[in-house]
Amino acid sequence: MSNSDSDFFLQQMADVTPLKQDAITTPSTNAKNALNNFYKQQSSKQISLLNDALTNTQVTFIAPDDYISFKSPGLQAGVFKNLRLAKYDIDAKIELQGLSIKEAQDTLINELTQCHRRNIRVVLIKHGVGKENSEQPAKMKSYVNAWLVHFPFVLGFHTAQTHHGGYGAVYVLLSKNEQAKLANREIHAKK
Repeated sequence: MSNSDSDFFLQQMADVTPLKQDAITTPSTNAKNALNNFYKQQSSKQISLLNDALTNTQVTFIAPDDYISFKSPGLQAGVFKNLRLAKYDIDAKIELQGLSIKEAQDTLINELTQCHRRNIRVVLIKHGVGKENSEQPAKMKSYVNAWLVHFPFVLGFHTAQTHHGGYGAVYVLLSKNEQAKLANREIHAKK
């Protein structure tokens, strides 16, 4: 910039008043506690709604050696394929074998909700095959298949590979929790 340009700029800026800058504050302990209480209340509501939905779900019984599979509309085909082929690390396991249907329902709601809160993305659920059940083969597997689609944070699921339990287990892909989504937005906003 030449001297004349610099002088002109300074003349034009002579009447400009600088803006006052607000002090940057961090959330107080009370604000953090209020936010945590809000999330706990939301969690309680979500668990209650899930419990009602799962209790009232109509279950279509399937054969012990049927595949179970679900892909939510927004899930990319490549991500689902990687889940199906066990290319993701399993972050948690939930064991439902030997439980009553009500115990399995409560366990599934509590464990999957905790996994989502902790931002666990891939869960292996062991439901068993149920061939020995002469009354209703694959009963637990059928319930798990019917229940999983009601979880808002379940993006997809698929019968496990043989080395992870085969027809007696299912891989479940969970969405990122709100904190992880926010962190991801902040990372990509900076670029």
